[in-house]
Amino acid sequence: MTALNLDSGAQASQTPIVNQQHISSQTLKFEIPEHYRDFLPFARLPPEIRTQIWQNTLDTPGIHFLKVSPEIGTRRWWMKESYHPAASEDEETDPMMLEVKNEKLQPPMPPMQATLEPLCPTQADISHYTTLHKQIAKLTATCNESASITRSLVNRSTAFRLHSGRLVSLNRSDVIYLEYLPSDCYENEICFTKALNCPGVDQIRKVAMRYCHKWNERKVQQRCPHCGQFHDIPGNLTYPKHLYRFLAQYLPNLEEFYFVDYLILPKSQTAAGADATVVARGTSKFEGGNRSFFEVDDGQNWKISSRVLDCKSWLQGQFIKYAKASILSKHKGPEKVKFGVLACQWRIEPPVAPVNKKGRNKKRPRTLPRGPSLPIELPYEVTVHYPFVFDACGSNRYEFTFSMTL
Repeated sequence: MTALNLDSGAQASQTPIVNQQHISSQTLKFEIPEHYRDFLPFARLPPEIRTQIWQNTLDTPGIHFLKVSPEIGTRRWWMKESYHPAASEDEETDPMMLEVKNEKLQPPMPPMQATLEPLCPTQADISHYTTLHKQIAKLTATCNESASITRSLVNRSTAFRLHSGRLVSLNRSDVIYLEYLPSDCYENEICFTKALNCPGVDQIRKVAMRYCHKWNERKVQQRCPHCGQFHDIPGNLTYPKHLYRFLAQYLPNLEEFYFVDYLILPKSQTAAGADATVVARGTSKFEGGNRSFFEVDDGQNWKISSRVLDCKSWLQGQFIKYAKASILSKHKGPEKVKFGVLACQWRIEPPVAPVNKKGRNKKRPRTLPRGPSLPIELPYEVTVHYPFVFDACGSNRYEFTFSMTL
């Protein structure tokens, strides 16, 4: 067992004051002196405290970007749903009850095999598990005690892995950003035509999905009793029903749901950095690459559209009603699921101008002549046998002719 080393990499994950502040144009940097980087009394601490310290190194809540990838050669498992206008005032039929009733009359859907895969290629992947893998490799090589604790954490039953065996999460504090439909289908109204069979989806406890601002343009229509035509109802919006259907049918262990809105901005420079206030209010923060995702509890510290909050409330109500009434639902406690909104903050430093290297063996740049190009004069021995020499001032006698065979 070695002394605990406080290098810059460990400080990046263990120093909340730097990470939890909103990054402005001027980045705070510091360097720990060499003789202060080793905590020598660490070996004399009780084993329980040492174990807790090693575990806390890997307990940073993160966000992981995954997608549902159907097997190659299989057709899509959804189709565009025909538009159902709002019921008229004299109709007392609940659209949710009508939807659940139609599900009972339909035959069972055929299964469709799929797997969970990273949303982006390796070089563009900003999931937190890329940082987690580096931390695990560092702790495994530190000492025998840290390696033993790391192996026990990796082999726990709560560890979340992909079908390929890649480790994604060690604990339940991480959130999965899930994309189960292509973008164009996710924005529109669709219905499922096949039963999704994707190993690992049922283990997700915290899920995040993208909030689409195109939903703000979708209007509810109602039949006019005078002309018989459908008209937009002002002030009313409609959202895709596949949201609460997917949550109820395929996420039986869901505990928290978040909408990710990339257009939310902090009202002040310290709105995203007051971690003490965030913890006191019971909100969460998730790390992913060069981004931090903050839970937006109200509109006091964040500039958020009221339509985003309306969509969250609508989804929560529809999810509870559908999960209780539908025979396809697998969720047993929909009232206990927490719904929230996440704001994204980038940690991008301004570009630094490249430093010009100084050296004595530099070659001077080669400059090309700017004057007019002069004709090259060939020697007489070369041009004497030419039948015609251009620019010979009329001393040539040669007729340019050609023949063509018909």
